Amino acid sequence: MNLLKYASFVIVTLAVSFPISATFADTVELPMLRTLAEPELRAETGVIQYQEDPQEVKALQHRVMKIQLDTQNFVVDPTIVTTLELVPEGPMPDLNNLPLALQQHVLAIAKGLQSPDPREGLYIMLAPFGIDRNATNVQISREQFSFGVINR
Repeated sequence: MNLLKYASFVIVTLAVSFPISATFADTVELPMLRTLAEPELRAETGVIQYQEDPQEVKALQHRVMKIQLDTQNFVVDPTIVTTLELVPEGPMPDLNNLPLALQQHVLAIAKGLQSPDPREGLYIMLAPFGIDRNATNVQISREQFSFGVINR
């Protein structure tokens, strides 16, 4: 136990008597990135006043005026004929769970409604009720069905 006390006393004595500053005198403090708040940054770099460049301000004003005039004077070219999709297409319906005959009937109605004469799709839809394009008296066909039941 006394040996440990004696050894620690010797180490402390040598450490105190040894000139530490001479040993570490050639150390260099490395640069380090620090986060600075605005007051600390101003204190370190100094205050730099904002200076407007009149040429840049004038160029920016001209650019803004040009954009506004281009927007106001926009003209659609009448020679270009195209379809503009403003509303995104909805999801395609799944017809796989329908019987084949019903699938074909639904697709024929849709094709008729999308044709240049949309009445074609309506006539296909009304064909089971006896109403076609050549029907002159719809009253006859109207008596053949009631809501929910078709009597042919």
